[in-house]
Amino acid sequence: MNDLRREPLQSYGVREADRPAAPGTRYRLFGLHVDAYPAVPGLVPFESDSPPDVVYRLEAIDNIRSAADTPTGAPWYESEWRDSLTGRPGLRIYRSAIDGSFLFVYADGVQFLIQAAGDRVVGRMPPTATIADMATYLTGPVLGFLLRIRGVVSLHASVIEVADSAVAFVGDAGAGKSTTAAMFVQLGYKVITEDVAALSSEGGRLMVRPGCAKIALCPDAVSLLYGSSEALPHVSPGWDKRRLDLTARGAFSDRPLPLSAVYLLEPRRAAPAAPCVSSISLRQAMVHLLGNIYGNQLLHEELRTSELDTIHHLAAAVPIKTATAEQDGTSLGKFCSLILDDLRYS
Repeated sequence: MNDLRREPLQSYGVREADRPAAPGTRYRLFGLHVDAYPAVPGLVPFESDSPPDVVYRLEAIDNIRSAADTPTGAPWYESEWRDSLTGRPGLRIYRSAIDGSFLFVYADGVQFLIQAAGDRVVGRMPPTATIADMATYLTGPVLGFLLRIRGVVSLHASVIEVADSAVAFVGDAGAGKSTTAAMFVQLGYKVITEDVAALSSEGGRLMVRPGCAKIALCPDAVSLLYGSSEALPHVSPGWDKRRLDLTARGAFSDRPLPLSAVYLLEPRRAAPAAPCVSSISLRQAMVHLLGNIYGNQLLHEELRTSELDTIHHLAAAVPIKTATAEQDGTSLGKFCSLILDDLRYS
């Protein structure tokens, strides 16, 4: 077996001496076997003797870093969202001209180095960050981007289990995906994955791979669902969002399931028709889905072809509809009942 921890990381100053010799904890996430050191909060360990697909290691960022560790040149990618304190882009991604590796640089100082092959991630934690902060980045945007490198198409979605199949809620940030999934948890349903929905093809069917066993909720959503924003713990001391532990509630589905329906969450509105579910054309479904692929800023011809094939298969084989909840969210239970009725009679 190749020892992935011994392979050199040369692009951005990661030193062999910084890498711990001790083996990491194994996890199964998005269909990948991940070997992580130190352990990642919020993930459930998984016993396996097979070689890991991905190795994750964490190092500290010194207060003063050498010039070799500092990215130079224009970013390969720069986010539209801005840091509320500095006004700088919340995320900049640099790509090495030496080996093609990607360096994520967040506005709060957190960094992640992702090897071009998508087989290793090195997290760099500044003094102001916590292990929980690093875990939140790792299990969301970092692994979502890594999946894209490995050719896995993932939707920006929350996915629940209904009658031994997967039902996905897709939409932009703030559309209500997480809140809807949490409401289904209150109704006794299980969640397969949150935020990143990795797809795979098995026997001609599209399957959704299990992801993280937690949901991050805004304080307003926690108040709506549980009566107080203090009802759930913070994701991390420095984050406003709250954490819903699915494992502790027996609400995590840890098996791949066939995708049976997709609901595109439309902006909530105050209208007589809301809550409502509407059918759309194949073309409209394709446009919506392509706009909600995780890591779709990573584009080249080979990935785009794979992406189009997968999304066309999905749009042709699985019912895709728009769904709109009421504006104030107080009738979320009614919205969930509408979804269940639509699944039952479709």
